[in-house]
This record gives sequence, C-alpha cells and structure tokens, in this order.
Amino acid sequence: MGTILIVHGSKYGASKRYADECARRLRTSAIRFKDCADTALRRADVVIYFGPVFAGGMPGLRRTTKRVAALSRPPRVIIVTVGLGDPSLPGNTEHLRGIVRQQVPPSIADVAECFHLRGGIDYTRLSLMHRIMMWMMYQHEKRIPRDQWTTDTRMFNETYGGTVDMVDFQTLTPIMASLGVAD
Repeated sequence: MGTILIVHGSKYGASKRYADECARRLRTSAIRFKDCADTALRRADVVIYFGPVFAGGMPGLRRTTKRVAALSRPPRVIIVTVGLGDPSLPGNTEHLRGIVRQQVPPSIADVAECFHLRGGIDYTRLSLMHRIMMWMMYQHEKRIPRDQWTTDTRMFNETYGGTVDMVDFQTLTPIMASLGVAD
C-alpha cells in the first residue's frame, strides 16, 4: 500500500473527525491542508483528501490537487466530500462529483477516486457569512410546497437553526476496502 497522506480542509469539524478516524485506522496522522508540505506530497503513494462542501466548493481541494498534479510522479488520489446532502439520493453523487471536477486539475480528476460522506452542522458555530448563506438558502427552501420537498429539503427545513450530526464512521468502510485494508 505504501505511504498514505491524509489531508483535510475541515472548517467546522466533521471532515477532521473523518480524517482523524481514517488516520487512526491506518495508523498514521491527518493534517490540515494548510500544513501539508510539498515533501509530504512527494513521499506519498496515496493522498486522501477529506473536505467539506460549502456553496459549491471545498476548502483547500484546488490548492492541494494542483500541487499533486505538478509532481513528477503523482500519487493515487482519493477525494472524500463531507456534506449535509444524502449521497444515496438520486442526483446527489453526480452533483458532488461535478463540484470536485470544477476544482481539480483534469489530470487528477480523470483518475481520482471519490467517496461522499455525510457531515453535520451546528448553526451556533457558523461564521457570519455562512449563517447568512444558510439563511438565504432557508428562505428559498421554505417556500417550496411541503408535498414537493425532497428528503434533503425536508431535513434542511426541519433542522434549520439547530444542530445536526450525521457523521458515521461506518461509512469509511468503502474507503478502507479501496485501500485493501480490513475494517
């Protein structure tokens, strides 16, 4: 399997929790993308990036994968999105893959493996900008007639302003399997 580098772009904690648990299982450590040195990227055989999905972006993903693409021998790349939307619902996985493709160089996007996990939200911890963005989204979503709500719309509207934690470490199992590691 070689050297595995686990990098995260966590803002509020869910991506870091997944990255730390993955690192624990692989007997390594996870680092924030801002602390990831080029030497660590060069030594890695596999880079696993855990990142939250915010307004169509993932903090640090573009920066990290651009550096990986510039290496003379790029490592295997696994990208793990962490968000509120249920990846098992029709269309959600395709939407998340589109977000990844927009931020990743084509040479990486064409070969990267993607996994999609559920995170959480605690409105009391959101930055002012993120609270405003969520309020704007809520203003839009609450106008949708109840009989037209999707599962994600229902969850969003019913939990707006509160705390939701959908982190489930069992969902790391497919990632471990792709690495050939028994869970």
